[in-house]
Amino acid sequence: MSGRGLGRGLGEVTSGTDGPDLSSFVTEGGMQDSPRAAVLWMVFGSFCFGSMNALVKWTSVHADVWMIIMVRSVVIAFAVAAFAATRGLSLRVNNPRTMLLRCTVGLIAMILYFTALGRIPIGQAVTLQYTGPLFVALLSGRVLAEKVSPGVALLVITAFAGIVLIVSPDLHSVEPDALLALGSGFFAAFAYMFVRELRKTDSPASVVFWFAAFSVAGSVVQAAPDLFSLDRQTLAALVGIGIGAGGGQVGITMAYQKANAAWVSAFSYLTVIVATFYGFTVFGESLSMADWIGGLLIVGSGIALVFMVPAGDEKASHH
Repeated sequence: MSGRGLGRGLGEVTSGTDGPDLSSFVTEGGMQDSPRAAVLWMVFGSFCFGSMNALVKWTSVHADVWMIIMVRSVVIAFAVAAFAATRGLSLRVNNPRTMLLRCTVGLIAMILYFTALGRIPIGQAVTLQYTGPLFVALLSGRVLAEKVSPGVALLVITAFAGIVLIVSPDLHSVEPDALLALGSGFFAAFAYMFVRELRKTDSPASVVFWFAAFSVAGSVVQAAPDLFSLDRQTLAALVGIGIGAGGGQVGITMAYQKANAAWVSAFSYLTVIVATFYGFTVFGESLSMADWIGGLLIVGSGIALVFMVPAGDEKASHH
């Protein structure tokens, strides 16, 4: 997030370095911008996240949300812990209160999102989950004491008009399952803001590892009884969810290192397109006209918001 409440998304947990490995989560350094490389990394990250969404939807028929969260988080925690061990990096928590808050709201967001993915079209779920940055813009003025300009406020209102079209297309009844995805975006906004606070005290690797570890602890009791009854195909899909999430984080992390953060943020909405494509081709889903219009309002407002971050504010927020 930037000084105006938006701007970097996942880039908020990264620091600059070169190379396509997890060192991007923990080391610092300068580099020249490379917009072409940034787009390629963002396409890679969006494909990984979109594939993860499709795997979550497919797996939700064979395993519950707790199992999906546990295996996904085990894969990520193991990968980060192994990387940290080989590099001699510390995963120590320096700000336990904020870390606990980040992990708690992040887990709630994930539970709501994965539940929604199993119940509504992927394109609809991903679009509503991507309201996280919009909630950040709305909440940052009060929660972080940052100024939200009238232009930002107008775009947020436009985006929420899009949300209404998806959640309540007839303006009379509300789709409860769509509210789950919207709720995940709301809690994700708080997670983003806590991550912003943690960057002052804790390494990005520590933030990623402890969120994964917390998610394992928060889901193992519910998931454990069914763990040994999983068939190989379902287990492979669950591991694939973890790999997709990790690959998506690396791809978007590298993209943020290669070009202007606000510019890169606009391309993060490629995940919505990838996920919607999976919905059409793999699951035979279709979206209503209200869904399309609402999605365009949300994505369009989100892209406009990231470009409204002044360059000066963005540079200042690095320090």
